[in-house]
Amino acid sequence: MQNFFLMRMINWMATKLDGYKTLIGGLGLICTGIAGVIGKMFPDSGLPDQEMEYIMGQFSLGFVALGLGGKAEKIIKK
Repeated sequence: MQNFFLMRMINWMATKLDGYKTLIGGLGLICTGIAGVIGKMFPDSGLPDQEMEYIMGQFSLGFVALGLGGKAEKIIKK
């Protein structure tokens, strides 16, 4: 019974966020990169000290997700 309500809630959220999920994911990856840069610049801020390759990877993956999401929306609308 608990699984039934959980699945209904997840399905409801997925339909409400349809078209915005890729945007949210891309922006989340970019924010992870920004948090990594802040953690690198200010080590006493409490943010994790990440490697620069990981930080740049998060930025690039965020922009890739945003770009692919835009292309997918164009294809769906045709």
